[in-house]
Amino acid sequence: MSDTQDNAFMRFLNEKLVPFSTKVAQNKYIQAIGGGSMSLMAIILVGSIFNLLNTLPIEAYQAFLASTGLGGIFAAIYNAAMSFMALFMVASVARGAAKSFGHEELGFENMFLALMAYLIMVPLTANDAGDSLVNINYLGSRGAFMAFFAALVTTKIHIAVVERGFTIKMPAGVPESVGKTFTAIIPGFFVAVVFGALRLAFGFTSYGNMIDCVYTLLQTPLAGITGSLPGFIVLILVAQMLWFVGVHGSYTVLPVLFPIWFSYLPENMAAAAAGEAIPHIWNISMYDFACNGGCGCTLGLVIVMALFAKSQRYKQFSKLVLPCGLFNINEPVVFGLPLMYNFTFLIPFMVTPILSLLMAYGAIQLGLMPAPTGIIGISSMPIVIYGIMQGSWKIAVYQVVATLMSAAIWFPFFKAADAQALAEEQTAEAAGELAA
Repeated sequence: MSDTQDNAFMRFLNEKLVPFSTKVAQNKYIQAIGGGSMSLMAIILVGSIFNLLNTLPIEAYQAFLASTGLGGIFAAIYNAAMSFMALFMVASVARGAAKSFGHEELGFENMFLALMAYLIMVPLTANDAGDSLVNINYLGSRGAFMAFFAALVTTKIHIAVVERGFTIKMPAGVPESVGKTFTAIIPGFFVAVVFGALRLAFGFTSYGNMIDCVYTLLQTPLAGITGSLPGFIVLILVAQMLWFVGVHGSYTVLPVLFPIWFSYLPENMAAAAAGEAIPHIWNISMYDFACNGGCGCTLGLVIVMALFAKSQRYKQFSKLVLPCGLFNINEPVVFGLPLMYNFTFLIPFMVTPILSLLMAYGAIQLGLMPAPTGIIGISSMPIVIYGIMQGSWKIAVYQVVATLMSAAIWFPFFKAADAQALAEEQTAEAAGELAA
């Protein structure tokens, strides 16, 4: 790039993209949703592990599971983790939202009020015997966005009532836990009235209930926008540009995408368990494929650095960053090498993730590997292990090939930087000898 082009590019990043991304990352609603979603990692991983244990394609092993009844137990654990995702989400986001809006002390009670709000919106049916029934789909991924709405609206109502002093105050000496329970009664009444009114109103619409309305008008279109190759490329480019100017691109982009990816997971896992094609291939794994070793697919870079560095600067630096890169941690590379504001490495930093994504998509389309299930929370797993956990040894092979590709792309750019560093070291050494 010329100096003029460099200046125009940097002005665009610093004056337009960075301020916008900072506002998004600091938005309290986004923080609540992102933080609440991340809190569900343990449940998701437990469910994913038991799903993997229940679906290993080994005939003798499957016969053992069937004969001992372990298969049914593993399936029950998986269903408990995945089939009630909306309930887990509404509770987690509600507690996180109370903290984000400066009232962490209300988090526990807020969690239960939000659960009540969500369940008010769940439609009921009846069987021939007159028993009330709940369609479990409304408690799972279908209700993801409604869960966020219920959690955030409940939090705002709860905080507004408490800050205005419309609460039942207990006399001194009453245990704190009891006092908090009474404090939540009036806010709970307002929450119930608001969501009861919403249930009544949406009952008159063609959707029949608010959950189906939100799913149809919001959740499905958003999934359509991000569920495509062009959409993913745009997201990755935005994240990479943010990283380049020193802003944590993943922390900006991922909180927006997590709600959608969470809604994919139960269907993808169910398809994998049934041996069927993965319905939602544009999940978190495709993003992870574009971040092999961290943003910019820098695992290839740190391997090249460890094997081919001639300068002491990069030889020593590689000893620090290689172990981190194996676990997809590359902040030391981005901020220490550095990659940010470094136009020497701009081309591989921007291009390599896109090529890695295209390679993964091509391999899936050609049938060389299955689509990943999109298990959330294992992005720090080393390559190969990550691929196996996402559903296939073929994905693990892809990761190895993608790493070799990224190393080949990074190699000439690194060699140029290494040669410059070596020349500087030799010049400094010669100057020191002359001074001596």
